Amino acid sequence: MKTIKVKELEVPTGAMPEVVDILIDNDLDNSLTGTDDDHDFIYLEVSYDKDDDDQKAAIHEIEDIIADYEDDDEEGDNDKKGD
Repeated sequence: MKTIKVKELEVPTGAMPEVVDILIDNDLDNSLTGTDDDHDFIYLEVSYDKDDDDQKAAIHEIEDIIADYEDDDEEGDNDKKGD
């Protein structure tokens, strides 16, 4: 029996190409639900089988991409402050 989970993600627009590749490669059902006011983030709902290790790994990979993108963005902000 499948246990379907829905994960809501806030994806930086710059990270979307990588996220889309993972969604397509892993055949994950997803829905775009909106953007923030500044269009810096895209809100995405992804459905996956909780018992499918490949789909869970894909979700974790997407979360890592988002976290890495945010870390890179924070470093860029710090570099600008030091100028």
